[in-house]
Amino acid sequence: MMALQRRTYPQVDPGAGGLMHRALAVCPPQATVTQALALLRRRRLRLLVTREGNRAGVVLPADLKGARALGLESRQARDVARWGSPVVTPRASEVSVRRLLLEGAPAVLVREGRRIVGAVEASIPPAVPPAISLLPRLERELPGPTLDCLRRIGAAAEAIGARAYAVGGCVRDLLLGRGSSELDIAVEGDALALARRLASEWGGSLLVHRTFGTATLEGGAGSRLDIATARRERYQMPGALPIVAPASIEEDLLRRDFSVNALAIALAPRGFGDLLDPLRGAADLRRRRLRILHPLSFVEDPTRIFRAVRYQSRLGLTLEPGSRRALRLAIALAPYPALSGQRLAAELELILAEPAGPLSLMTLGRWGAMKLLDPAYRFSGLAARRAADLGRLLERLRGHAIALDALPLGLLALLGHSPPEVAQRCLKRLALSGEPLAQLTTGLRDGPSLAEQLRRERTAPASARASLMRGRPLASLAGAWLAGGAAARRQVEWFLVEGRTVHPLLGGDDLLALGAPRGPRIRDLLDRLRDCRLDGVATTREEELALARQWIGSAERAETCSS
Repeated sequence: MMALQRRTYPQVDPGAGGLMHRALAVCPPQATVTQALALLRRRRLRLLVTREGNRAGVVLPADLKGARALGLESRQARDVARWGSPVVTPRASEVSVRRLLLEGAPAVLVREGRRIVGAVEASIPPAVPPAISLLPRLERELPGPTLDCLRRIGAAAEAIGARAYAVGGCVRDLLLGRGSSELDIAVEGDALALARRLASEWGGSLLVHRTFGTATLEGGAGSRLDIATARRERYQMPGALPIVAPASIEEDLLRRDFSVNALAIALAPRGFGDLLDPLRGAADLRRRRLRILHPLSFVEDPTRIFRAVRYQSRLGLTLEPGSRRALRLAIALAPYPALSGQRLAAELELILAEPAGPLSLMTLGRWGAMKLLDPAYRFSGLAARRAADLGRLLERLRGHAIALDALPLGLLALLGHSPPEVAQRCLKRLALSGEPLAQLTTGLRDGPSLAEQLRRERTAPASARASLMRGRPLASLAGAWLAGGAAARRQVEWFLVEGRTVHPLLGGDDLLALGAPRGPRIRDLLDRLRDCRLDGVATTREEELALARQWIGSAERAETCSS
């Protein structure tokens, strides 16, 4: 039997030249946001192109409108450019152009000679990555109860006409091969109805935030679930909390901070495990790259700067060049009156809770992010050394189970070198008050002087050195440790680990039995016995008894003589 002859048919590749549009123009270097928008409208353009050395960027209408909405109409349009746009020739293949768009480029620019003549944008036509099922990975890497929990959430959502998705950190950590305790659920539909249904089926405690369309379920399935309505966000001013409205899951992912967090896994029975990755977060994870979603992301919410530091440290990611440029813009616009001090303090606490928290403080300082607390703040070499040393101090305190609040210690490291007026403004910006503010103020004021006292008294008896530190808050001792040299640090560590825990073996009842009168005299005798133990004069109960008898007898004889 004769074999059928294979026929091949030529396929037409339009190339970049066939895909591009020409509705673009070069953005004048000094053009403001207002002027750029007028140029786009007047010439009916779809984007503007800007150059900086060998780098090309695109200025999109949406970013210009976002800048105007935030009150930045007088800023240069190039401040909101998306840099790093790839440049190809018209002969570049469609496949290569699509690949560049799928890797996250907002547009591929087309060059003829030295002129940019066209662009292929990510949304025209849509460059949507194919659906990828993570089901095999979920079944392989997730504990059985967690996987069952996700399936039940998806089924419960479908039963009420909603769709549920695992989002954010748990998806990111799964792709990184890391365990995650986070389980955040976004819902297209009525998230509160889903939360109530799960609570009725599973039990546990349910906390509902009706205003924000969110709920937290604890204990029902052996874990904590954060359930939120999928939403879009609109910022009215830099640093303010956004105005939210229900939206699709795609819009919900578009409002997030970084591409690596703009990931979702479908939980509906049909399509369970499908990955939603409209912003190419998975590709950024593979490249170990941290990328914001648009040039004004840090301006909208400056706390994202602090999160960037945490993600760099915890996940081993690096902030990509375009995001670093956006960060510099956000810091240049500080301060942010609408940004609450409580939010800044909370982000600093989260940073210091990380194992590499002190190193993250150094990164914040180098980036200039502390200007969010006060524009006059300067991150000096001394502050960098103290931030690095802070890690040693925290390690020692935790190693000896000494209760601590890392935030005051971190602020002592960052502010100890600053002029007092700058340090006080920073503390006020963080909305600190009451005892925490008082202790920090004392620590900043007394730390250096205490360090100098300890240096001078380094050869004095242990009881004398302990008396210098006894009764002081931990912030003051930490301030002395950070401000002092090796001698002061040894003394502070000795006191925290050993000196402050020394007590006499005798108690008040023992002294009363020896004939000591009731009242403040008992406290004085116990303090003397403690000092004798510190100095090695008394090491046993018998030696303390002998000293106490001697002191009590001497006091009685003195009273007799005086009478």
